[in-house]
Amino acid sequence: MFRKLGLFICAWMTLVFSPAQADEKGSVIDRVKERGELVVGIRQDNPPHSFINEAGDWVGFDVDIASAVADKLGVKMKSVPVDEITRITYLQNGKIDMAAASMSHTWKRDDVVDFSQTYFWSAQTFLVRKDGAKSLEDLVGKKVGMNRGSHSIGNWKHWLEKNGHPVNEEDIIEFGNKQIAMNAVLSGKIAGWAEDAEVLVSYAKPNPELTVLTGEAIGMKQDGLGVIENDSKMRDAVNRALQEIESSGEYLTIYNRWFGPDSETPMPLENRIEVWPQG
Repeated sequence: MFRKLGLFICAWMTLVFSPAQADEKGSVIDRVKERGELVVGIRQDNPPHSFINEAGDWVGFDVDIASAVADKLGVKMKSVPVDEITRITYLQNGKIDMAAASMSHTWKRDDVVDFSQTYFWSAQTFLVRKDGAKSLEDLVGKKVGMNRGSHSIGNWKHWLEKNGHPVNEEDIIEFGNKQIAMNAVLSGKIAGWAEDAEVLVSYAKPNPELTVLTGEAIGMKQDGLGVIENDSKMRDAVNRALQEIESSGEYLTIYNRWFGPDSETPMPLENRIEVWPQG
């Protein structure tokens, strides 16, 4: 009896005091300001969003956006490499303060981490051989590649179902490396590789045998900066920084650097970051 009572009291104390103890740690933004450094998870294999250039420098649209956010917060930026999986797990375990990793805001991801306002808009389609598929319909029933952890997997399944085609899980090959996925298309091992359109353009550019299917998409892409779940103070600070970047004109400068008409991957600007009233 006493043992059961003791277990009940311990369980009750856990329920009552755990949230208070968690709150005492404060917001992530408080720790960022205290140390004077924003630790950001960024990918290294996702041009033009983030990649290592020929000089060995970490560059890209997401790199510039993250750097600008850190500047608006009044701190330095420290970059940590992440991939499709670790960009979320590193947020959850506190290894990074923010993810600037070309991460599309989806309901599934929103269940485990929070997102800033959308700061990039695009669509997903397929990279194919020029002598291969000419449309999405041509890829039905063929083996196609998707990035591990990418929501392109769900988008392709949804597109198939919406257009009356069966979904065969065995036809979807997941890759943990974009270069390997691109090579699989090049060698004909898969009929196409689904990714964000601007990323596919970057991978197709040096390969004359490859092309990107245009004019149709399997789904839309709306990127947000990832932050830890249920930390509204951190999310607000990041949103305010993004809005300052937008209202100052810096966002357009960064966008044009990587996606403007004179860039290597020109992409029309689909939308703008919403700026809220100051009052």
